Amino acid sequence: MASDPPSERPPWMPAEAPRSAPAWDPDEADWLVGKYTLVGITYLASDGKTVTSQGQYHGRIVSADKETGFRIECEGKWAGHPCCLPPDLSAFRTAGPGEYRLRSTGETVTNPDVLATWTITAAAKPS
Repeated sequence: MASDPPSERPPWMPAEAPRSAPAWDPDEADWLVGKYTLVGITYLASDGKTVTSQGQYHGRIVSADKETGFRIECEGKWAGHPCCLPPDLSAFRTAGPGEYRLRSTGETVTNPDVLATWTITAAAKPS
């Protein structure tokens, strides 16, 4: 079994960005509009490992656009504040039934339709 060649990238450098935009399926995007979603965002330091903060939001997806992404009208603690997510359908998955307790706010969300999980890594600071 052959091993992969060693990476030319230093370990502190983030992985290369995709060379093309994520696949966009208008029917799948339209299906998400109107769904109640629970969003979790983890922010990492530029080392790609150190968690600097986490946020959780919930609300209704009110629009989906290939160029501008998803707009969510938040409810609960963040009511009245929109949450905008990139146009990447792969971040969404169907939620299982039940109660989801948000560690960041203490709220409980019951039976959301979909979950979206994101990880954002800070850019490395120039030396």
